Amino acid sequence: MRELFQSVRSRMVFSYIAVVLVIALLFGSILYLFFSHQYSKEIRNNKQLLLKNTVNYMEISVIQKVNQVYLSLALGSPVSIDVDRLKGNHGKILDIEQLLKNQVQNYSDLIEAIHIYDTKNQFIISSAHGLMLYKDAPERVDQIADWATAMKETEESSLWTQTRMVPQDAYIEQSIENNKTPIITYVRGYPFQSSGQSSKVMIAIDIKESTISQIIENMIPADYASTFIVDQQGTVISAADKTLLGTTTKENLLQSLLSTSSADESFTHIFDHDSYVISQDQFKGNGWRIYTTTPNKNFYYKLDSLKEVSLLLGLLAVAVGIAMSSLFTVANYSPVKRILNNIKGRVDSPTSLRQNEYRLIDTAINSLSSKVDSLEETLQANHKMIKHSIMLNMIHDRFTPEELTEQLQSIQVSVAYSRFRCIVIDPVSEKWKEMQPRQSQHTLYTMIQQLETAEIEGTRLLAEELQDHKMVVIICTNQAEEPLSDHIVEFIHSEARDRFGLEFALSLGGWVDHYTQIYTSYHQANALIQYSYFFPEQSAIQDLELLDRETSSLEIPDSYLVNFEKKLQLRDVDGTANAIHELVSTIKEGRYSAEYSRIFLLKAVSIYSNCINQVRWQPADANANSLYKQFASLYNINTYSEWMIHLITEFITQVEKRSEVRSPDTISAVKAYIRDNISGDLTLDHVSEQVFISPKYLSKIFKEETGIVYSEYVTNQRMERARELIARREFTIEQVASTVGYRTPAYFIKKFKEIHGCTPKNFMRSLTN
Repeated sequence: MRELFQSVRSRMVFSYIAVVLVIALLFGSILYLFFSHQYSKEIRNNKQLLLKNTVNYMEISVIQKVNQVYLSLALGSPVSIDVDRLKGNHGKILDIEQLLKNQVQNYSDLIEAIHIYDTKNQFIISSAHGLMLYKDAPERVDQIADWATAMKETEESSLWTQTRMVPQDAYIEQSIENNKTPIITYVRGYPFQSSGQSSKVMIAIDIKESTISQIIENMIPADYASTFIVDQQGTVISAADKTLLGTTTKENLLQSLLSTSSADESFTHIFDHDSYVISQDQFKGNGWRIYTTTPNKNFYYKLDSLKEVSLLLGLLAVAVGIAMSSLFTVANYSPVKRILNNIKGRVDSPTSLRQNEYRLIDTAINSLSSKVDSLEETLQANHKMIKHSIMLNMIHDRFTPEELTEQLQSIQVSVAYSRFRCIVIDPVSEKWKEMQPRQSQHTLYTMIQQLETAEIEGTRLLAEELQDHKMVVIICTNQAEEPLSDHIVEFIHSEARDRFGLEFALSLGGWVDHYTQIYTSYHQANALIQYSYFFPEQSAIQDLELLDRETSSLEIPDSYLVNFEKKLQLRDVDGTANAIHELVSTIKEGRYSAEYSRIFLLKAVSIYSNCINQVRWQPADANANSLYKQFASLYNINTYSEWMIHLITEFITQVEKRSEVRSPDTISAVKAYIRDNISGDLTLDHVSEQVFISPKYLSKIFKEETGIVYSEYVTNQRMERARELIARREFTIEQVASTVGYRTPAYFIKKFKEIHGCTPKNFMRSLTN
């Protein structure tokens, strides 16, 4: 028997049967005793939901509309009333009155009238009654503007009056109630934050109580007659029975429930030996409360028939419960059985298998707890790696706000700071490139440690390495913004210079007010770090206007590259250097993106590469690194400029030396080009570009090698070719002139006569003879 109760399965069977029997026996009693409560709760919830919908609708259609009207008046001219300017200016008064009438007309279903009261000069401009002097006739005006006295006594900035019967005309004494309208007035002072005692102007908006009653009747027609709205003082401000408006002393059901202190949304109240269910809700905008009363008997008329069914349901529950208990036992025991089999398969000692199953599970849990403790120790040892992963995911916005809060707390980072900013550090410099990988890694780790241990009041620095050897620093602070940033930038530069002899490039993103927005500051800083290449003289790039360059579609004129290529082909060292300086200056001062500017600089390198390939010349260090690898290793635009000028100077010098040695071959190449392009451009500048020497040098060696000047040689070759073409007798004089490169036949005839002593026609005639 003892072994039977040690089994989890047997205990589950007995427990299910016991539970089923207890539930079945108590089911009928539960229905009988508590069904009325559940049924009442359902009705209460339905009524409460209907009441909440009514309150929400009234908040939108009444309170918010009234506030909109107040704001439209407060932001316009009616509140800036200057009584000295209004005296005698009836047109201005009429304009204000007409403005108020327009507002009333726009909300005629809700608003009865709007009044503006000047507290200093004590006069009222009303949409319904025009100009009223409050100080001269207080006994009449007070019937309509009694809100002014109440507002003067309050320290609040706004006031909701009780419902009152207001005559339609302030200057006619009317005692007949039929000629009076139930009105609720909303009063607010101006300026906005001024209290009623200190306000210069009061704006009062008369709201029709009938509109509020109509809303209640439309929303809850069944309970309209038993629904009331009271203000914070317990005075009735809206009810189906208009005799209750403004009352607080009449002994009735409403007065009785107002004396209770129940804070529940729905509760039971006894009045005159009758039980009522009271539903209530509160307006958020002004503190009003709404009540609906329902006799208790209306809740339970369906209860009697349901009580008769409870006994049958109890018996049915016993039968179904016994059947379900066996199914639940099998279903629920299956995972436990799998757990036990898994534990038994991992237990080495046979004696452990004979112990109580619950004790066996408990032993396994204790073992698992020990392993969890060991895992926590491992996690603590890997704190740096975890922190690195958290920071990378944070700056790339891969956490939800809840996840980010939890992750920061896990690495003991407070989220209570008020300002955050990202700094991106690029350590690439001439000395950095010379470091071994292990030495550069040590430099980064040391710098991160120095930043995170820096003691700055009210500030904490979080630093991490990025994938491309850059570093990101997150400033978490409660201090002032700019002095702190300058201090941290100077601290980073001083540490880099003093400890490692390095010059780092820095960029700063914008300040953000919440740690969940840190990624925006990082992306700004990461984009700005590219511009440290173009502005190496700045200690830190933090001008956010540079980010506009990233979306700029401006293009650098190709004329800069054309000028550079032309000067390079002419072997003009100074001109080529000036072209490089002009290009660098244009990029710095223009609004071009960083990537586009780097590509444009690379185009200049490509032009240089093509030029040296055409003349089949290679720099001295061409085998060590290609030009493009050298370009990629340059860390700022100044080194780029120096590098390019050095390459160009070396290139032109070496090519000029080589040209002096190879002048006969060059003259042969020039003569061949003239022969093959006799009708084309044979100017000295153009032909010198084709053989990659300067025009001046070509003119010099041509005269030395041939004995005649270049232009005379070209003319002779053209005239010789013209004589050959004329001798064929296949072309006209005009065609011959065009073929040998002359645009006008007259100039061709002149040159032909100078060389051959006769005109082309005479030459042709002599051939015929």
